[in-house]
Amino acid sequence: MELLPIESYLPQKHPFIFIEKMSDVDRNKCRGELTIKEDNVLVNDGYFIESGILENIAQTCAAHIGYVEIHIRKNPHIRIGMVAQIKEMEIYRYPKVGESISTTVEEIENYGDLSIYKATVINSDKETEVMAEGEIRVVLTDKIG
Repeated sequence: MELLPIESYLPQKHPFIFIEKMSDVDRNKCRGELTIKEDNVLVNDGYFIESGILENIAQTCAAHIGYVEIHIRKNPHIRIGMVAQIKEMEIYRYPKVGESISTTVEEIENYGDLSIYKATVINSDKETEVMAEGEIRVVLTDKIG
């Protein structure tokens, strides 16, 4: 299945988009890709800061939700997700400008409008290097995006 441009799955707009594309996506998981650029609004002193990593994870979840709504549920309107909780998040290293990261989110539990995702951020060039990992809980709202 051919994926749409990433903006089709997200409520965010430029310059506040922190996922460039999806790959390895299905009903339960999504992998998002991002290259850290100097002009990214969440880069400070050459590094993608903590809030950037967290927003990248949240947007990878949002892209997954959008994918499921559009491609699996065949719903033309994407419900908006809000981060309800970030749990046991560990950031081991901040990505530098020029590095690429791959963020995988896997829905490990679902309670209707509440989804719990396991998130892992790795260095795309060294796939064994985990840069961050933890859990994020997302609640869907009835607001249509």
